[in-house]
Amino acid sequence: MSNTDMKKDNRDTYGMTPEDWARQDALTDEEITARALTDPDNPPLSPEQLARFRRPALVKRIRHKLHMGRETFAAAYGIPLDKLSTWERHEAEPTEVEMAYLRLIERAPEVAKLQPVTA
Repeated sequence: MSNTDMKKDNRDTYGMTPEDWARQDALTDEEITARALTDPDNPPLSPEQLARFRRPALVKRIRHKLHMGRETFAAAYGIPLDKLSTWERHEAEPTEVEMAYLRLIERAPEVAKLQPVTA
């Protein structure tokens, strides 16, 4: 078995050997930052680019946490789909009462679900 074959066998799922990790761990924060800034495939974002980032709307975070699509979420909790969409796109903000309902959904989704009406 050649040296290159032995090295391949010693790599983890990231393709790193224990020696690679030791070199990585020995780097200072300043060295890591300097290397990151010189990476041509991942240039740092400008202040203008950073300003365009927004945190996802609360309703979207809740919906994703519950693994629900828009239509399913809207139907389960009695929220009009168009209102849900405008909240998610930051085109409108929920009122205080709507925000309280969203917090209830977040904390107790089964309790907040609309119950089917029985005759």
